[in-house]
Amino acid sequence: MVEHIVNSPSSLSFVYNTLIRAYNQVDESKRAILLFCEMLNDPIARNLPDKFTFPFVVKSCSDMLGVEEGKQVHCFVMKSQFGNDPYVQSCLISMYGKCGKIESALKVFEGMTSENVVSWNAMVNGFIKAGDIVAAQGLFDKMPERNIVSWNSMIAGYARESLLEEAIDLLVEMQVLGVRPDESTLVGIISAISDLGLLSLGKRVHGYIMRYEFSLDSGLGATLIDMYSKCGRVYDAFQVFELILNKNVGHWTSIIVGLAIHGFTKAALCLFSEMECLGVQPNHVTFVGVLSACSHGGLVEKGLEYFNLMRGKYNIEPKIQHYGCLVDLLARSGLLKEAKVLVESMPIEPDAVIWSTLLASCKNHDNVEIGEIAAERLMKFTPDYGSGYVLMSNLYAGSGRWKDFGRVRRALDERGVEKVAGLSWIEVDGKTHEFLAGDKYHPSSLEIYRLLGRIECQLR
Repeated sequence: MVEHIVNSPSSLSFVYNTLIRAYNQVDESKRAILLFCEMLNDPIARNLPDKFTFPFVVKSCSDMLGVEEGKQVHCFVMKSQFGNDPYVQSCLISMYGKCGKIESALKVFEGMTSENVVSWNAMVNGFIKAGDIVAAQGLFDKMPERNIVSWNSMIAGYARESLLEEAIDLLVEMQVLGVRPDESTLVGIISAISDLGLLSLGKRVHGYIMRYEFSLDSGLGATLIDMYSKCGRVYDAFQVFELILNKNVGHWTSIIVGLAIHGFTKAALCLFSEMECLGVQPNHVTFVGVLSACSHGGLVEKGLEYFNLMRGKYNIEPKIQHYGCLVDLLARSGLLKEAKVLVESMPIEPDAVIWSTLLASCKNHDNVEIGEIAAERLMKFTPDYGSGYVLMSNLYAGSGRWKDFGRVRRALDERGVEKVAGLSWIEVDGKTHEFLAGDKYHPSSLEIYRLLGRIECQLR
């Protein structure tokens, strides 16, 4: 009990606040809230929550997405003398926004008597998290004062919505107004570039980073590695990785994932071994990369070994992404029964991605029996999406079961299920070209299909 540590009422509040904050910093939000409850029941400290206590407690509710707990704390705040404290109110706005209660966040914001840049930023972030980028931009335009956080929030918001042009426009505008981009600004821009694969623009941003001597020792370096990997330039990604002097788990994870997705299994696993030897603690994303590498390399035993290592040595509880990699590893290797057993025994409910992964492998290995089970489960998750129907009908066609093929195709048409065409893009000489599956409308489509035909002949 805290009262055994200090008996002075004037010091007790400080001790509680410090401990609550400490729990927040180590992601122990639940324990932070329990300690706040203990504080309220403490006969000495019950009247001592202050303007520093409430922001820490509200942040705990926010971090654990505990909106009900947050509402209770909000009620307590309103009954206290800190109901109109702008910093406490800003934390409440942020909490409601993060928990998806945008109307509650707006109500707190509109009820403030003295808004500041922190509260404006919290409300803008709330709209961005809700996916309402138009409302966020509208509020951003009305801000009486902006700081670098305001600009970064909007740029990251546009990047998240894949609106790169708008993000770049904001970057230019902030520079015109004399606001210098910081690391968070550049991370937001590079993330958008990564998702769209715009290599030339990514190189220009990299040049800006080098020119103004930004450090790559933190998240910026990891984001840059990720950008080059997603743009298909694995060698450039590795060069960036090699230049970073103080590598952390983010840098190691980015390069391992990048190598894995491009099929460099041996290199990815060697880097993971090196990472372990240097005493860098891997996280759950690192193991997604490692398991993905094993899947691409067909290393079943090695993959199972790493999966057990993750739980046994590093105490990382597998997430659905790890199970997805393991299912893919087994299924790709033709171990469909083992993959099915794994899916059915998972402590987490399998999602559409896992059932789709299993179904795709059933098609590749002509296993109709397990394919039917996977297709049935997949269609329950995504009844209005056509991928399950298409995969299953192709599996039937490959097995010569034309009656079942016709039945699935008729169900696809009768239900009006959406058949989403695959979309990809590539940057050539600074220009981005988009392609739909089976696209014949591109100006160079004739030359493209001729080249594809020649490549196909060489691969046979």
